[in-house]
Amino acid sequence: MSSLGARLAHMRAVRQLSQQEVSERTGLKVQNISRIETDHREHVRTDTLRRLAEALDCSADYLIALTDDPTPAKKRQRTRARQLALSY
Repeated sequence: MSSLGARLAHMRAVRQLSQQEVSERTGLKVQNISRIETDHREHVRTDTLRRLAEALDCSADYLIALTDDPTPAKKRQRTRARQLALSY
C-alpha cells in the first residue's frame, strides 16, 4: 500500500468515515476524494493534502508514503528567542 489513494482509503476506513464525511470535513468535493482514492488524480495540491491529513487525524507524510506511521506530528513550540528572531 504505497499510493496516496490507497493510504487515503485505508485511513478513511480506519476512522470509519464515508467519502461524504471526509468531504464535509475538508470542503473538497466527494468526486475529488473518489478520484484521489482511485488514483485518477496524479497531482494533489499541498493544501488539499493538509486538509485530508487533518480530517483523518494522520500525518501528511503517511499519506504520501514518507513514513508508515500515521500518527500526526506534534506541533513544536517555538522558543522565545526563535519568535524574536522571526519577527525581525
